[in-house]
Amino acid sequence: MENPYAEVDKKVVSEIYTSSEPLDNLKVLCDVYGSRFPGTSGDLGSVQYMVEKLKSYGVENAHHESYTIPGWKRGAAKLTAVSPMRREIDCISLPHSIAGQVEGKLVWLGDGAVESYEKRRNEIDGNIVMVSSANPIGMNRPLHRSEKFLRSVLAGAKGWIFMNQYPAYGPQTGAISAIIPSISVSYEDGMFLVRTLEREGVLRLRIETTDRNMDVTTYNVIADIPGTTDSKEYVVVGSHYDGHDISQGAEDPASGAVVVMEIARNLRMVKERLRRRVRCICFGAEEIGLYGSYNYVVMHKDEMDDIRFMLNLDSGGSKGKKGVILHDFPELDPFVTKAASEMRAELPTFQRVSPYSDHWPFFLKSVPCGSGGDPEMIRTSTGRGFGHSMFDTVDKVEPEYLRLAAANYTRLLFRIADTEDWKPRRKSQNEIQEFIKKQGYDQTVQLADKVREYVKTWKEIHPETKDWLNRRSDW
Repeated sequence: MENPYAEVDKKVVSEIYTSSEPLDNLKVLCDVYGSRFPGTSGDLGSVQYMVEKLKSYGVENAHHESYTIPGWKRGAAKLTAVSPMRREIDCISLPHSIAGQVEGKLVWLGDGAVESYEKRRNEIDGNIVMVSSANPIGMNRPLHRSEKFLRSVLAGAKGWIFMNQYPAYGPQTGAISAIIPSISVSYEDGMFLVRTLEREGVLRLRIETTDRNMDVTTYNVIADIPGTTDSKEYVVVGSHYDGHDISQGAEDPASGAVVVMEIARNLRMVKERLRRRVRCICFGAEEIGLYGSYNYVVMHKDEMDDIRFMLNLDSGGSKGKKGVILHDFPELDPFVTKAASEMRAELPTFQRVSPYSDHWPFFLKSVPCGSGGDPEMIRTSTGRGFGHSMFDTVDKVEPEYLRLAAANYTRLLFRIADTEDWKPRRKSQNEIQEFIKKQGYDQTVQLADKVREYVKTWKEIHPETKDWLNRRSDW
């Protein structure tokens, strides 16, 4: 097949494969600014670094937008087995855990299958639940940590333990809601608790947390590569930049953020051929609630109809092929296949939608969207591995995958911005809600509402839980 973009492709690919810019940026973001957790000095420092770096590339309108979110500050956490034996177990608090002390029997729910919470309600009520991070066998959708947590609360749990499913990576972090003291333990310590419970029949635990929930300011980093026409349409490519506070978050998400920056740098070199604007965004505060992308959609609500496509590159520089997971837009498969043929590149496609990353607020606003990734790895994935742990460090990210991501997605985005043959159908709000219901994602929203009503019946409610109750539950 003839490649009408051969000149652009050669210029982009040669530049990417003779530069170390993405890895250089990754080292700075992670080694200098740490986790970039919302509200920390590393958050603002990394944002200022990215803005200045983007300006140095010669892109237009490089700046940050600020907004206020429900933030969180980690305190010391303690898990103690109090009977029939006494021992302290290493643990960390989960983001948005409240400060408090609870004591109760351990209820082990394994992978936390949906039916187990109601089935074992009498055991759970007033006690401490522990679940694994693994997805239950037979689920046709991801059972997210937050859903396991909410189902535990609704069944009466007064404390919650999240056990990493992977050996040798320590506790795995991840946000929950500000309702009960919640912690994470390693696979090894979790299995010690399971063995003790099985041997003794009853294991009583105490959780002590000292965390604090409070509002913080965080940011989205934005830069534009202008088009050569006066079209209002534009293309968005983004990745969140914030990691969890215990981790560098090098692969998840920073490898994606530096790929977005590299896309901006390379599109700038071919902007004289670019028909429509491409907006590059590094979102803040994804890990604790998709706050960056939700705020972008709210702050730019009048532009949603002008976005012809949104490509989410969360963890974009991780291992694997660099294809496109289209979010229920099968009519775009032929376009991606044709682009792959022109580019002489592998761009495998797959149709799937998950509500747990920054494409989701755009999807809800009828914006055609997709995510970068390897469809085969997604189909066979068993979870995060070292993700969301202290071991997600720069040394886990390989330059070849950063380059492959930048090469594939820069050229694909150029084609999306250039083509006149672009006709994805925008869904109506009724169609979106029906799709959500069909996928089962409405259950999480309904569950959150049920938990709110349940918590309101408590005689004593933690002040930070009251704030959570008063916060809007959706966007």
